[in-house]
Amino acid sequence: MKNRQLPYIPIVMPRSKKYGSNYWNSRGLKVDRDVILYSDLEYDHWVRMETTPDVIEYCEQPLEINYVLNEKRHKTIFDMCVLHKDGIRIFIEVKYEKDLKPTSRKYDVTMRQIEAQREWCRLNNVLHEVRTEKYIRTGPYAIENRLKILKSITNQKVPHFLQNVSDRIGNHKISIRNLVKNLMNLGFYDVFLACYWLYYLGTINADLDSAIWNLDMEVWKVEPNKNY
Repeated sequence: MKNRQLPYIPIVMPRSKKYGSNYWNSRGLKVDRDVILYSDLEYDHWVRMETTPDVIEYCEQPLEINYVLNEKRHKTIFDMCVLHKDGIRIFIEVKYEKDLKPTSRKYDVTMRQIEAQREWCRLNNVLHEVRTEKYIRTGPYAIENRLKILKSITNQKVPHFLQNVSDRIGNHKISIRNLVKNLMNLGFYDVFLACYWLYYLGTINADLDSAIWNLDMEVWKVEPNKNY
């Protein structure tokens, strides 16, 4: 088990009608444990956090707080807390855009829930963000490409030839096809795997949002101290 910096343990909710319709159980490499998500959008958000090099740790469903609505006490659980390399901690609520519009039947409850979370974060001097599909699904291949990375690195350890591939990538874009040509001693799958790991580790960048990850995908070295 990796050393935890966030002082939270995920709150596991029963697979009831409220939470059980979209239930995801995945392996979180950054936290070295199984991760449970309760909606498709929460799952996609987790995929992004797991593949964002600047995020070093996260905890899903980290904390429950109370609030009052229509003179009744209610509870709300943050969807995630993330910790960045620079020490910034952000509590996150994941919502669909439609639920943030006044025409939604969930609008009043949703906005009171968000208001309660923001106030708690203000009092505790931490950041709060509401993230919707506009933030999470930023392109036609945004999630698909990141899932490719996760599936590969979850099943394959860091390859011994990682540095060899990294040395062939500079600040200018190069296609994986040309990388394969430049690395005659490695097969194309080996180069793919190395690039997956290099992206996950924050060594290289690629346009994961608008281009599908194949031999034509272009990669380049990340500038020092620059986060993507």
